[in-house]
Amino acid sequence: MIKRKKKGVVIWGIVTVVLLGLFIAVNILAHGYYNPLLNRVMPGGGARPVYEDGVEPIYPSDKSKEEVLSAARAFNVELGEEGFILLKNNGALPLRTPVSESDRAAERPKISIFGKNSVNLAYGGGGSSATATAGKIDLYTALGEAGYDCNPVLKSFYEDTKASGPVRGEVGQDLDSGDTVLLSTAETPQASYTDAVKDSYDDYGDAALIVLTRVSSEAMDLPRVTNTALGGRNDTDHFLQLDKNEADLIAAVCGAGFEKVVLVLNACGAMELGFLDETSSYAADKGYSIDPSKIDAAVWMGFPGDTGTRALGSILNGNVNPSGRTTDTYVTDLTKDPTWFNFGDNRITGDIEHGVQGGDMYKLGNELQMDYFVHYEEGEYVGYRYYETRAASYTGAVAAIGEKSYQSGEEWYDASVVYPFGYGLSYTSFSWEIADDAAINGVSIAKDGKYTLTVRVTNEGTVAGKDVVQLYGRAPYTAGGIEKAEKVLLDFAKVEVAPGATESVQLTFDPYYLSSYDYGKIKTENGGYVLEKGDYSLIVGTDAHDERFVLPFSVDADIFYDTSTVNDDVPVENLYTDQANEAFDSDTQLSTVLSRSDWAATWPTTPGESDWNRDARFFAQLRDTSDNNPVDLENEAEMPVTEEPAGIALRDLLFDENGDPVDHDGDGVPSVSYDDERWDTFLDQAKVSEMIQVYNYAAYAVQKLDSLGMPEVKCADGPVGWTCMMDKESFYDTCNYVAQMVVGSTWNKALVYEYGQTVGEEGIVGDARRGVPYSGWYAPGVNIHRSAFGGRNFEYYSEDPVLSGKLAAEQIKGCQSKGVFCFVKHFALNEQETHRSISGLATWATEQSMREIYLKPFEIAVKEGGTRAMMSSFNRIGTRWTGGDYRLLTTILRDEWGFEGTVICDFNTIPAYMNSRQMAYAGGDLNLTYEPESWCDYSSAADVTVLRGCIKNVCYTLVNSNAMNGVIIGYDMAYWQIGLYVVDALLAVGLGVWGFFVFRKFVRSGREEPDKE
Repeated sequence: MIKRKKKGVVIWGIVTVVLLGLFIAVNILAHGYYNPLLNRVMPGGGARPVYEDGVEPIYPSDKSKEEVLSAARAFNVELGEEGFILLKNNGALPLRTPVSESDRAAERPKISIFGKNSVNLAYGGGGSSATATAGKIDLYTALGEAGYDCNPVLKSFYEDTKASGPVRGEVGQDLDSGDTVLLSTAETPQASYTDAVKDSYDDYGDAALIVLTRVSSEAMDLPRVTNTALGGRNDTDHFLQLDKNEADLIAAVCGAGFEKVVLVLNACGAMELGFLDETSSYAADKGYSIDPSKIDAAVWMGFPGDTGTRALGSILNGNVNPSGRTTDTYVTDLTKDPTWFNFGDNRITGDIEHGVQGGDMYKLGNELQMDYFVHYEEGEYVGYRYYETRAASYTGAVAAIGEKSYQSGEEWYDASVVYPFGYGLSYTSFSWEIADDAAINGVSIAKDGKYTLTVRVTNEGTVAGKDVVQLYGRAPYTAGGIEKAEKVLLDFAKVEVAPGATESVQLTFDPYYLSSYDYGKIKTENGGYVLEKGDYSLIVGTDAHDERFVLPFSVDADIFYDTSTVNDDVPVENLYTDQANEAFDSDTQLSTVLSRSDWAATWPTTPGESDWNRDARFFAQLRDTSDNNPVDLENEAEMPVTEEPAGIALRDLLFDENGDPVDHDGDGVPSVSYDDERWDTFLDQAKVSEMIQVYNYAAYAVQKLDSLGMPEVKCADGPVGWTCMMDKESFYDTCNYVAQMVVGSTWNKALVYEYGQTVGEEGIVGDARRGVPYSGWYAPGVNIHRSAFGGRNFEYYSEDPVLSGKLAAEQIKGCQSKGVFCFVKHFALNEQETHRSISGLATWATEQSMREIYLKPFEIAVKEGGTRAMMSSFNRIGTRWTGGDYRLLTTILRDEWGFEGTVICDFNTIPAYMNSRQMAYAGGDLNLTYEPESWCDYSSAADVTVLRGCIKNVCYTLVNSNAMNGVIIGYDMAYWQIGLYVVDALLAVGLGVWGFFVFRKFVRSGREEPDKE
């Protein structure tokens, strides 16, 4: 008996030791390493802050969460009303609407809405912008509100998957493989339309709306291949063409006797729309049975967000006059665009496991490597820069792209372009006149001059409308010299004009935006920008091809911008060209670079064997994660002071020694200068262990830093509003706005500023249940629509850097006026999703195209927008990861452009190349991940100095944000912590009770007679 009782004690002891050890480890990990992660993913959203009473907010708001959300959703409709684009209209729009309340039922137009996706719109893209569908206004509801009776038979037909076929599949979410994803439109074949469905047309025949949808997502580019199983007509078609079922649908609807036929494009990829052009043979050439003249009107709506469908209803019924303009060039044949030949996997998907060479895959000898690349061989000629330049310099057929021979550049342009960049129609007409051109017309300009042009816009019609005036510049080109596009956008303005009235707009010409980067050192010694001597002109037009007014001016002698425009002591010179090892220069990897001096000889080529093969030195460079900071910090740095109390909390920096607000920015809001003399004393208080925690745990939040009185700050992902895949619990009841591309198509600086303010108002209210504002936003996205197939184009504004940069600047200023800081992303050359992060896509481009196109919107966001935050990208520029590239994050961003603030990396899922120490030394400040291991050697003066610099940048960003709206004196426990402690207590009690009974039995058994042998 005693042996059995003793055995029970042993079992209890073993179980107790194991469980206590396990739970001690769980508690250490949960409250230590994984505390930030659990705060993001567990219900309750982290610890609840306790605020000091009576503290006045820096960014006040007297609105409730419900009021702010209602205002945001109403504003989203405004974005749609100005961003949706009327592409075609033969007078069919606007459709008639009720004339009086009493006759409403009789007068409501009866319309039929076609397209399987009409009941399953793409409201936004996938990935970081993905949002729930709850609360979204569907198309039928929106059009019903707009005064239309919509065919219920068609609606039921499309909703019935047995009758009309399955819904489209979900977009891909594999962040790392980058493999080609084949997509189906899921459009219903004509054979599925029954007589009962067709009979319903007569009762709803006032108009037919045909909805075409194209989905987009992070982590996948739009497929450039298809197959007949997915609706493709053949294996050479691509996703941005009509598939067979769509072409058949349009042909059938056009022949069904509807009074009017209107096409609605629910897509953020610039589709091939030649079938809308009544002067084009596109439809016949493609084998479509479509008569373009039967399509009366077409409206592009992009992705409408929660409420944007209401804007479509207002445009269709004429309550709103459309004023959107294209942000891309819509071309006839995307396979003839110069980017077609170098994008994604180049239509050859590799498979290392089975030894299949991919079209963008490197190899060492015969051994395939999991390393990928992309070549920007088109150089300067992206989007309208190619089409306008090619038309201006057209000299005949180019066999390399199977082109026909045309009589002129204009004929070639008409055959190649359906809708120019900047194009859009209105329900009224406008006339323009130059009010004052004396400042520019015929004069010689100065380097630092800023020139203003006034244009008077008159509304010649009978309804109010908004017009967009666009200013382009033309520079002289010499064959063999610095490459120059025929024209580039310099400025733009949108104006509302009443019928018969005239309004004036002012356009600004900054010569710096027309200068060319001389990476080939044709005019400079080390690179830099130059305005070459010669004859120039400014062009005022309605789009990139229209030339309403041409104003000549001259440059009498070469003008150089070879030092920073914000600091003359900082040179602007080649950083990616003429490196010590030429094999790793930005452009030496390119087989060719497109030149307007000889289109045929320099036409881009699809990568082949010579592009795939690299030597061991090359791969050593790809694997190199060493520090590339040129400063010898190991020998020069002195150990910073740490843990030296000074009684200064971060918010205290907003006030002087007398308690009066410090207004560094001069806008009436307390703010702190980056050069404030108090920073050193303030930072001396920091604990190194806390600083590294802030650096390493920055996924969707900035961690609190108690020794500096810095609170935890929440950050949201995706440019459609306050969303976050990892933290849906706390980012609640917020508006999901139209896609960033729709924001771009408004071409309205004032409206985009208001957009920033609207998002900022939502940020101030934030997580009202916990009293925590939303302070950081991973937006806006300003990467370039290099290819129409870019899977994330919906998150970016445009194919043009100036349009992107200037709108981003306004959005940032609007946000910052409400205390929200914007992580402008993705810095830089992140124009595709394919293989971006599996090992860091090696992006090769000329330094000229980098500087003039891909870096330019970020530059404008810094110089004009004053952004205090930036996000680096997954990819590499050349062999160096952008997040670990000192040239990019320090030399260009901070030294040349004058950026002051925080740089965060994109989600650090691949530490093999996204090296945390390399990032810190390069100029990165926050690691968007949960990384328990520290790169910082606490005894290294260099490491601690670098880390302290990172924390200063973060503190500077936070102190000038709505995170300072209150003073946090402590934190209540998070729900998950309370739950864990309850489990701990129950475990302890349970083990204790069990132990009590075990030992009691053991003690009692000692009084009994022992078991006999």
